[in-house]
Amino acid sequence: MITNVKKIAFTLVLCFSIQLVCSQESKYGTLSFNKAVNISGKQRMLTQKMGKIYLYMLSNPNDFKAKKNLKITKIIFEKQNLILAKNSSSSLTKSKLKEVMDTWDKYKEFLASKPNKDDAIKIINTNSTLLKYTNNVVNSIARESKSRTNSLDTDLQEEQQELKKIINKSGRQRMLSQRLALYYFANKPKLKNNNTTAKLEKVFVELDNTLNDLLVSSFNNERIDNALGEVMERWESVKSNKDRFFKQGYNDSEVYKLSDELTKKFNKITNLYEKVKIE
Repeated sequence: MITNVKKIAFTLVLCFSIQLVCSQESKYGTLSFNKAVNISGKQRMLTQKMGKIYLYMLSNPNDFKAKKNLKITKIIFEKQNLILAKNSSSSLTKSKLKEVMDTWDKYKEFLASKPNKDDAIKIINTNSTLLKYTNNVVNSIARESKSRTNSLDTDLQEEQQELKKIINKSGRQRMLSQRLALYYFANKPKLKNNNTTAKLEKVFVELDNTLNDLLVSSFNNERIDNALGEVMERWESVKSNKDRFFKQGYNDSEVYKLSDELTKKFNKITNLYEKVKIE
């Protein structure tokens, strides 16, 4: 009798230990990997948002709300980078985060200046590098997640990775929403060149194509479909006035507001994808 009790107790302890190990393996420190992909994806968006605000303020220096927004965004960017670094156990992810911070040290110097053409050009020339490095962090965290789920059922593992891809793709739309405005402002007469024009066109096309990808995702539920419908309605109003957009036919405040509206809507969609449960 005592032997049987010991066996049951041992089995329960063993099951609990296995469950604990599996739980720990599926986490990015204290965060879920879905949350980590979402947060690191937001960092991409913030790099573009800060550049957008600076270029906007070049023509609107007395917009104190925008100035405050830039200050807050810089704080959030630095704090979230520290959170990602603190929770990572991967040397590769940590090295990618260091690349971000090294470039950020230069980028924030430009952002700290009183808006002027020279620093605006430096921001235009640097923002893509910082974006590249923040994107590398997202990819590194996704790879870290994949290595932790190798013990799972193959079908379940593949589905979890597909979900992280759609979280990443949706999160990237937030970045593109801000980058669209950044390059709209970068195409003003004093800053415009062939490169800025090409990048604006590229962002516009990518944002539109990715929205179509999200619309047919197998992870969509009723709430996600409704949220996609809302963002689609807003985006169609821009597409139907594409010529006006590329000919600088919108005023600065319209474009600034548009980018924040789209970012907010895509952030909602990304958060909904993050909460999707795979069983």
